Amino acid sequence: MEWQLAVRGLVAAHVDATRTRWLARAAGHDEVDEILATGPAHDAVERVLQEAVDPAAAAARHALADDPAWSRIAATLAVPPREVEWLALLAACELDPRLLRVLGYLEDSPGPVAPSPALGARLWGWPRGYRPGPGSALAGWSLAEPVEAGWSGTTPWAVDPEVAAFVAGEPGWADFHRTTTPLSTDGLACLHPVLLERMVEAVTAVRGVGVEVELVGARGTGRRTLLAQLAAALDRPAVQLDGRDPVRALRTARLLDALPVWVADDDERTGVDTAPGALTLVARPTASTTRSGAVRLSWDVPGLTVAQRQGLWRDRTPHAAPRLVTDWELSPGDVAAGASAADAGGEVATGVLRRRLRSGPLESMTALACPYDWDDLVVSESVAAQLARLRTQVLRSLEVLDTWEFRRLAPSASGTTALFAGPSGTGKTMAVQVLARSLELDLYRVDLAEVVNKYVGETEKRLAAVFDQCERSNVMVLFDEADALFGQRTRVQDAHDRYANIEIDYLLQRLDSFRGVAVLATNRKSDLDAAFLRRLRVVVDFVQPTPGERLRLWRSALLPVTSTGEPVTDDDLDLPWLAEQLELTGAEIKSVALAAAFDARDRDELIGTGHVVDAARRELVKRGTVLRVQAPTVEPVAVLR
Repeated sequence: MEWQLAVRGLVAAHVDATRTRWLARAAGHDEVDEILATGPAHDAVERVLQEAVDPAAAAARHALADDPAWSRIAATLAVPPREVEWLALLAACELDPRLLRVLGYLEDSPGPVAPSPALGARLWGWPRGYRPGPGSALAGWSLAEPVEAGWSGTTPWAVDPEVAAFVAGEPGWADFHRTTTPLSTDGLACLHPVLLERMVEAVTAVRGVGVEVELVGARGTGRRTLLAQLAAALDRPAVQLDGRDPVRALRTARLLDALPVWVADDDERTGVDTAPGALTLVARPTASTTRSGAVRLSWDVPGLTVAQRQGLWRDRTPHAAPRLVTDWELSPGDVAAGASAADAGGEVATGVLRRRLRSGPLESMTALACPYDWDDLVVSESVAAQLARLRTQVLRSLEVLDTWEFRRLAPSASGTTALFAGPSGTGKTMAVQVLARSLELDLYRVDLAEVVNKYVGETEKRLAAVFDQCERSNVMVLFDEADALFGQRTRVQDAHDRYANIEIDYLLQRLDSFRGVAVLATNRKSDLDAAFLRRLRVVVDFVQPTPGERLRLWRSALLPVTSTGEPVTDDDLDLPWLAEQLELTGAEIKSVALAAAFDARDRDELIGTGHVVDAARRELVKRGTVLRVQAPTVEPVAVLR
C-alpha cells in the first residue's frame, strides 16, 4: 500500500543518513565522539542530512493523509497527526517484521529493535521530549500500547493487530477480537411499526448533541431487532457490542461506520458516545437512572398481541401453534424458540416454551400436582358454571382486552384473580387443581410460613418476589388460607396496626397490576378486606354437597372392583343410604372411604356399610359431631383367599 511504501521510504532515508554519518566520521572517532560532537561543522552536516530526510517524511505524511483507512482513524477516533505517524510506524513493523532489523541498524544494535517513542521522534522529526502517554488517543482507544511497564521514551510499543489489519485492508479485520456482531433485519417484519416511526422522528429531530436511544424490555422481547430496524431506517448498519471489551468494541463500531448497539442485561459495561451528532443504541431490562452526558430517548418495548404471536409462529414453521402461543404472553424470542422445536411435535414445543419461562426454582412456593379432571370434580351446577366462566376469562383475556380494546376499562389489570370461599373440604383446592390442568398451567401454592415475616417491610419484599416469579414463569398461584394475608384493615392504635395495614395496602396495589392467574382460597370470607373483593374478577362460593352430589362422591370414592377385576365392596353396600344419612364434605367422604378400606382389609372382609359408618363416626369426632345413626345390619362378606 502507498502509506507502507512511504513509511519504508522514510526509514530508508534515515538509513542513508546514518551511513553518511559513518562515512563522515574522522579517523579514530567512534560513536561516542559522534554523540558528543558539537559546533558549526557538525550542525551543518546535520542540516544537510535532515534536508535529505525531510522529503521522505513529507511524502509519508502525504500518503497517510490520502489513505482512507488512516483518514478514518484520525477522524472517527480523534487521533492527532503525531499519534497517527507513530501508529503508522508501529503498523508498518507489525505488517513487515523485517523492518525491526532495519530499526536495529539505525540504533546500532546487532539484532532487531522494537520501535520506541524516542526512535519515532527521530524518524518523524518530532520536537525533543514529545512522546504519547497514557492520556493519548492511542492508549484511550487501545490502538497501541507499551509492551513493557512504563511510559518512557525508550519503552517499546506494539500496535493492536486488529488495527494493523484494518489499515492493511484485510477484509476480516473486525473478527480479530470479535467485539462486535453484525445485526441484520433481513426477512424480519417490524412488529412495532408505529413505535419505530416515532423513534425515527425523535432521533432525527435532535441535532448537535450525542443521542442515546434506550429500549427497555426483558430478554427475547425483540429489543435488538427493533434497534437494528431503527438503524436500517436511518440508513446505517448496526452492530452489537461486546461489553467485556467495551473500548475495542466501540472502536470497531466507529471504524465500521456502524451504529453501536449495547445489550446491558448482565451488568456488562457500556459506553455512550457523547460527541455531537453521535448515536448510541442501548437495550436494557430496566430504564437507566445514571447520566450519560447524551440526550436519552427511552421507550418500553410493547408486548405482543395474539395475532402477532400467531403470525410469528406461522412465519417460522408450518406446524400448528400450541395453545400456549395464543394464551400466554410470550415474547418474540419465546415464539422463535418454540417454533424451532415444532418439527419434534407439539408436546416438545410446549415443553420448550414452559422451560423458557421457568428461569429457576420458585421460592416461597410449593408445586401442587394436578391429577384431577372436570369429571372428578363434584360441585353444584352454579359452582361449575362459575368455574367455567373463570376458565373462559383466563383463556379469552387478551382477546377481549387487546383485540376488542377493552383494556381502556382496565389499563393496569391484564391478569385474572379469583376467590374460592367455603367450608373446609368442599372442593376448593381440587377445583384449583382442575382449573390449572385445563388451562395447562403449573400450579404453585404460596407457603405463608416463608412469606410472612415479623420484620417491617420483609413480608412485602417476599410477596413482591412471589408475584414477580409467577408473572415471569406463567404459573397459577394459590393463596390458601387467604384470610391470613388479605385480612381486613383495622384502626391504627399502635405501630403493629400501621404496619399490618401497609402490608394489606401493598397487596391491594399488587393485585391491581398482577398479570398472572391467582386464586385465593378461604373458609372465612367475612374476614377478608372489602377492597379485595372488589378487585377480584370472580368470586366462587363453595357450599356443602347435596345428597345427590354426595352420592356421586361416594360412587367415585368406593369403586366396586379394582382395575384388575378384584372385588372391593360387597353387594350390600348402600351408597344412596350413606349419601342421605351422612352429611359429609367431599374431603370427609374421601377420608371415610380410605379408613373404611383399611378396616375391611384388616378383617379380611369386603367394604360394607358398617365399615363406612364406623369410619364416618370417627371422622365426625374431629369436628365435634356425634353420629347417632346406625348402619343396617348386614353380615359382612369375607374376602376369598
